[in-house]
Amino acid sequence: MASAPQTDRATDLPSALRALQAALDEHDAAQASRLGLARNDWRCLHMLVSAGASSPSAIQRALGLTSGSVTALLDRLERRELITRQRNRDDRRALLIVAQASAHAMIDEAQARLYGLLAKVEKRLGPDRALRDAQLIGGLAKLVERASNPRRTDTASAG
Repeated sequence: MASAPQTDRATDLPSALRALQAALDEHDAAQASRLGLARNDWRCLHMLVSAGASSPSAIQRALGLTSGSVTALLDRLERRELITRQRNRDDRRALLIVAQASAHAMIDEAQARLYGLLAKVEKRLGPDRALRDAQLIGGLAKLVERASNPRRTDTASAG
């Protein structure tokens, strides 16, 4: 009986995704530490800068924290003048958490080296290949999200 072909773990897709995840996690931890932020504070700030204003409950779901932990996290960020709590115009009972200009500058500066390296890779690949690769990575991210929540019914394509 023939055995299954041996896969080179360095080029195996799941292994490559785990390696990318670990590298990004290490990068984020280093940036948070360098800026004197707790890891979840960094994740929250990054989320607010990337996606825009958010409700405390959306932050809670995205970070997997309790409401008490989110309140403490937001208090720390507010003391550092990185966020503000604002009333939601659509629902005055609700709050929106908004990243301040100082938070945008902090995240941009912290990510500048990584983004610079990615820009060089993108230039080397050319616009068509870079777009295809970005679509592939985005599709893979959706597949991972879908696998983590089996009740989701949307379809995702990896390429």
